[in-house]
Amino acid sequence: MEIKQINQNGSLADKRFKVDVAAAFSEFADNIYRLAFVRTRNKTDAEDVLQSTFLRLVKNSHKITSKEHLKAWLIRTALNQSNTLLGSSYRNKKADLKETIISGTDKTDEVLPLVLALSPKLKTVIYLFYYEGYSVEEISKICSISVGTVKSRLSRARTTLKETLEGEF
Repeated sequence: MEIKQINQNGSLADKRFKVDVAAAFSEFADNIYRLAFVRTRNKTDAEDVLQSTFLRLVKNSHKITSKEHLKAWLIRTALNQSNTLLGSSYRNKKADLKETIISGTDKTDEVLPLVLALSPKLKTVIYLFYYEGYSVEEISKICSISVGTVKSRLSRARTTLKETLEGEF
């Protein structure tokens, strides 16, 4: 849907948001890769999710309406792509390589291996809340779940992490 607005000189101006895929990749690739890595716990699979997410963006860039919509769309697509990958029979038959470093991060994070050990549902909300800075309401929209579900998953994840951390220290 195009939104037209009349300029000062009386001509019509196209107000449709246009996605620059290369700029979007430069800006959001690290975030999408980290999310994919948190979900898949495998560097190669995370790279596959990143690639398929941006391929889908190339095909569907006309559907994006704003920069905020673009970021949410990329995260939702990355979640869907990782779900597809995690459910594939090929992935279920191969050996899981444990990787403990997310490339592109400067800081060392002692909690990250514990977050990676959580179930996919719990680690997704933890990652989006603490690492990406999304609110509960935003996570609810991105993951297509209710606000109450997001809150309960955050609570369960925090409790699990607290118990694990208390046991280690």
